[in-house]
Amino acid sequence: MPSEYPDKETLLSALGCADTGLSSHEAQDRRQRYGPNRIAFHRRRSPLRMLAAEFVALFPLLLLGASALAFVAHTLSPGEGYELIAAALLLVVVLNASVSFVQNYKVEKLMVSFLDYIPKEVVLLRDGEKVLLDAQDVVPGDLLFIQEGDKIPADGVLIGADNLLLDESILTGESEPLAKVALVEEIAAECRVNSGATVLSGHATVLVTRTGRETTLGAISRLSRGVVQDLTPMQRELKAFVQMITWLALGIGGLFFLIGLFIGNPFWTNLIFAIGIIVANVPEGLLPTVTLALTQSSVRMGRRNALVKQILSVETLGGTTVICTDKTGTLTRNRLQVERLFVDFEDIGPGGRRAFTRGPTAGPLLEAMALCNDVMVLEREKGRERFKGDPTETAMVEFVDRHTPLESLRARFQPLATRPFDAQAKYMWARFRNGDGTYLAVKGAPEVMIERCDRIHRRDGEVALDADQRARLAKQARQYAGQGLRVLSLAYRRDGGEVEAEAEGLVFLGHVALVDPPRPEVPAAVAACKSAGIRIIVISGDKGETVSYIARQLGIVTTPKVIEGEQLSNMDLEELIEVLRAGEVVFARIDPEQKLDIVNALKEMDEVVAVTGDGVNDAPALKRADIGIAMGRRGTDVAKEASDIILLDDNFATIVHAVEEGRAVYDNIKKFITYILTSNIPEILPFIAYVLLPIPLPITVIQILSIDLITDILPAIGLGNLPPEADIMRRPPRRRGERLVDMKTFLRSYGLIGPAEAALSFALFFLVLAHGGWSWGAALTLDAPLHQQASAAFLATIIFSQIGNVMACRTNRQSAVPPLFAPNRWIVAGIVVEALFILLVVYIPPLHHLFNTAPFPVWAWGLILMAPLAIFAIEEGRKYLVRHGAGYLSA
Repeated sequence: MPSEYPDKETLLSALGCADTGLSSHEAQDRRQRYGPNRIAFHRRRSPLRMLAAEFVALFPLLLLGASALAFVAHTLSPGEGYELIAAALLLVVVLNASVSFVQNYKVEKLMVSFLDYIPKEVVLLRDGEKVLLDAQDVVPGDLLFIQEGDKIPADGVLIGADNLLLDESILTGESEPLAKVALVEEIAAECRVNSGATVLSGHATVLVTRTGRETTLGAISRLSRGVVQDLTPMQRELKAFVQMITWLALGIGGLFFLIGLFIGNPFWTNLIFAIGIIVANVPEGLLPTVTLALTQSSVRMGRRNALVKQILSVETLGGTTVICTDKTGTLTRNRLQVERLFVDFEDIGPGGRRAFTRGPTAGPLLEAMALCNDVMVLEREKGRERFKGDPTETAMVEFVDRHTPLESLRARFQPLATRPFDAQAKYMWARFRNGDGTYLAVKGAPEVMIERCDRIHRRDGEVALDADQRARLAKQARQYAGQGLRVLSLAYRRDGGEVEAEAEGLVFLGHVALVDPPRPEVPAAVAACKSAGIRIIVISGDKGETVSYIARQLGIVTTPKVIEGEQLSNMDLEELIEVLRAGEVVFARIDPEQKLDIVNALKEMDEVVAVTGDGVNDAPALKRADIGIAMGRRGTDVAKEASDIILLDDNFATIVHAVEEGRAVYDNIKKFITYILTSNIPEILPFIAYVLLPIPLPITVIQILSIDLITDILPAIGLGNLPPEADIMRRPPRRRGERLVDMKTFLRSYGLIGPAEAALSFALFFLVLAHGGWSWGAALTLDAPLHQQASAAFLATIIFSQIGNVMACRTNRQSAVPPLFAPNRWIVAGIVVEALFILLVVYIPPLHHLFNTAPFPVWAWGLILMAPLAIFAIEEGRKYLVRHGAGYLSA
């Protein structure tokens, strides 16, 4: 079916119909040919499949592999606690898979809310009669009747319309109502209607041209379904980290399995200890700790009006380098107000030569603004009127009400007749009885109003309007429009007994310039973004002058290059990238595909892109962006479901708070990964020493698991909930290639603090053994009391060393001494749990067999309690060197 029709005859010919509707038989044939008027949605995955997918990601597979190995070890060597290890690892995987499944199941409903924009029943002309049918039965060529409150179910052309006003904000993103007119000869934009639009007022007859997937709404749905989301930076980092840990664990385990065989140890003994080394290398607590840290951060963002749908989005927002934002409602209040007046050739208002005050020229202008509109007064609220109507007219009425009581002004005039705004004539009028005559108030486009006036109201009264004055009025209107303001002009006429029908011979009153004003808190947020190295790009469906004006007002740009949709459509990807790199730019009159093109170009430039949106048209770009941000108050369900974060207050400043939270959570995750990795060294080295040296095994696998899943968890969560550092929004965004866990992190954990913890633990282990009479090379079974004492001392030293480690990890470069005086409740709780745990496993007999522990000499506690101080001092020394130029020691 052709998509463009130059005139009515070509349209009817292409549709194979007349303007009298279809027969039921013909409609049935067309439904078979074109299909039902239904949008094809995102293909659903079964919940079972989604749940199964949670177990095949790399980290769950690693933990499941470790669990399987533990079951094998239990089979080979029962009674060593390996079955508990296997069960614990399996439980970790199941719990995390459950949390992730719940989040992803919510996202799976993406695009289903398109159904909200397709009405259930519609009125059609079939067999010459109006009938009520299911909206799915609409076919091309149908005659559709619409009225106030209806949602349009298909694309079409108006062949009859009476004062039709549509809301197409779900398609365009702009809230300004659009006046539509019936087709006369050539088909223009003013006589087209699109599926999903809502009828605000009037009624019309629509000749349907497209249905289902071929409609404007269907095209956006197809575009959204075809968009592929990249992994978030956090997902990529965790994937790389898990790969690294997996190969490290397998490499070390395999190496020492071969070494054990080489020195003559039994095969099965070597296999069991290889499994122990692998399990010791796997940071079992990482996944739940990351999940909890991100969840807590999401909760904090929710308190600041940013609702996080996917917890990994928190960290992504922290890495944002570019924010693509729309204008209406996000940067602005989404509420028009009178910004300037041009009365008696004077510019009045903000930036004008004087403020507005009532006087000889002001009174008549206020009268016309109060009378020439269809605004309804609903009720009083806190002593002020509430008004309902067209946003432009409401703004004028509110302006009047601030300067003179509206009710008393209207009371002097008795309504007689009104001609609503006409999109072709570009003006409206309202006639009133006033005294012995009538009063006509007229409002319209400046060029039309100037033409219809022959006089102008000035301070000295009405005077003739000459050519020079007309030129001055037209120039001022163009100047306002060039500043991005919406301009209307007002005039009046007083008649005696005879009433002239047409709005001619009018007295010009003045121009009224309106604007959707910027939110007062946005300039500070924009400044914060700039200091944080984040670029802001405004993308709007509004006209270029308005977009440029708002962007300049807010300090986003100074002298921007305005790219409109038509220009953008003629650019290829390389040209668009060149424009984006060139400097300050804003985009206006942009359609959905083009917004997606801009996002793709920025991602091609290796930017981390956040996109805001509220309409159906924004869904593809929201889905494609690294982070999609939907408006909570005015956003459509489609935009909300396509997004990662929903702004409950529709406020750009909230995004900046969320960026700060995102940066903080990245820093904190980096800190607790450093903390968690550190204990791997004192967990791994005992197995290596046991294979290579004639000594008892210092630590068991069940003890390792108790560290990873019991004592390390709460302190790690505490590190994940630290407040943002003072300079966090003065740093540039982290580099795209920056690793969450890099070589410096490994050097800090595996090369410095880990070995220090291992050295202290081995020292206590051998001291307790020597105190009990053990000599080098002597055999000692796992259940021997002396071995249990030494093993308990080894475990206690690691746990207390981690107390010093967690306090040191609260900072990376700066001294960690000041934070000691600002305790974190999670860290404090973690330290209490660590102390209680080691006391329980050392002194409660029922736990001795499970954890292979026994009470050790009291004097050992003095050395164990010194361990956290030693670790803290070592880290303070490293940070001191870093602050004095030893950058290679930073993490």
